[in-house]
Amino acid sequence: MRTLHEPRGVQVNDRPAVPAYSWWRLLALCALFLLSVIVYILLIGAAPPNDYVVSPFLHVEILSYIPYLAACAFVLATRPVPGRWRWIEISNILVGALVFRAMLLHLPPGLSRDSWRYLWDARVTLHGFSPYVYAPFDKALVPLRDTVLLPNIRFRTSPTIYPPGAQGIYLLSYLLAGPNLFFLKGIFLIFDMVTCIGLVILLGRKGLDQRRVLLYAWCPLPIIEFAIEGHVDAITLTFTILAVLAATNTSLRGRLLTGFLIGLATLTKIYPILLLVALVPALPNLRFARLWWEDIRDIIRYNAAIFIACCVTIVLGYLPYFILGHGQVTGYFATYASEQGENAGVVQQFVSWLGAQYQLSLKSTISLEHITDVLLVAAASLFIFVLRLYDRISMEAAVFLLFGVILSISSHVFPWYTTTLLLWVPVLIGPIWKHKMLVGGGLAIIVVWFFTLSSIYGYFFKGIPGQPHPVPDWTPYYNFVYWPVVVGLAVAAIIGMANLYRFRRGQ
Repeated sequence: MRTLHEPRGVQVNDRPAVPAYSWWRLLALCALFLLSVIVYILLIGAAPPNDYVVSPFLHVEILSYIPYLAACAFVLATRPVPGRWRWIEISNILVGALVFRAMLLHLPPGLSRDSWRYLWDARVTLHGFSPYVYAPFDKALVPLRDTVLLPNIRFRTSPTIYPPGAQGIYLLSYLLAGPNLFFLKGIFLIFDMVTCIGLVILLGRKGLDQRRVLLYAWCPLPIIEFAIEGHVDAITLTFTILAVLAATNTSLRGRLLTGFLIGLATLTKIYPILLLVALVPALPNLRFARLWWEDIRDIIRYNAAIFIACCVTIVLGYLPYFILGHGQVTGYFATYASEQGENAGVVQQFVSWLGAQYQLSLKSTISLEHITDVLLVAAASLFIFVLRLYDRISMEAAVFLLFGVILSISSHVFPWYTTTLLLWVPVLIGPIWKHKMLVGGGLAIIVVWFFTLSSIYGYFFKGIPGQPHPVPDWTPYYNFVYWPVVVGLAVAAIIGMANLYRFRRGQ
């Protein structure tokens, strides 16, 4: 404990003392990096030659989470050091993220065939056909069939579901390298590294430990799903985090840029349109009890630029395909959203269960699901919008909650979908215990983090496309992945309400 006065005879240096760097920290980080490299080498050896035998690969993938979780524990349990050593550790984390992705980039997709469809869509577009109108097996596309793309794609009787922004990236890749899947995945790798750098910047602006980027950058889930499987969600995450960064600038230029980036994110996946709600600027001096006309005018004035920029971007993105497809730009999306997937979100699972209990027809059950989905998204959006206006919730937490609602109502929740939640874990994760009491928010983030990591368990229940097989029993998947999340979030909500009641009573 420092004394009030320095003892005589001791010269005091006015400059603050810089603590000596503990070399064990850098050694520990490097050791975990090397261990991860070894595991990924094993993963390369276990890469399946096709999507029929994936279990050995998945077992090694599960093993890759061991050094990752150890590295997460290292980052969360140690404090960041000041000065250049902090940047040395952050640089090591980013270099590790790049190395892990580059190591796996050459592997062909073995868990999903979606990336092959990306290049097929580009070929169709370049030959003057709309991928939203023509399915791969359409007779008009017979001259485009080959021995590379067509045999590797699925859903050959269905038009595409990927929005125009994603199609633009596919076209760019095809123009530069033809039907080269590894070049396209290289583009996704660049986007994913931009996401990691954006996350470092966001953590710095929030005053958080920037080494937390490791929770996303070293996670095997985005590494494998983007570097090997080549899912377009990597681009969506990039535009999403760039939109959040741009939203911190509330000037007119910043709001226009935010709307533009939201539009780009929406042009790669549909759900980022909800960023219009999550990134609404908080208005200073807004009355909480009631809104006056001046307040409504300020709300419109602040958000008009974001909304207009977003809408213009989306319209311009869809316009070429609207013309090419004679008004058809939805493709297979409506059918996809109405499917009854075994890996559907918990809301659809619950509504389907209700439909079975009351012996509703499939059509009635789907209609009930859509009504429930619309009401839930509308209620969540309104709730988040009000909280954002009064600055009662951060932008990152708003994005996290709204995207979580989207996953809960989805007809399919594939592992790569959950990366949209994983991205915000480094920003929102906090202590579970604080001041001798449980923290509901911290528990909720841990539970959702578990959900993102455990989602790969669904691959073990994957059927073989195009071959007859019995429908697997997904009950073990629900018991391991869904039930802990539902129970954990319920407990977190109870703890949060109890802590709020205790706080108000203490006042």
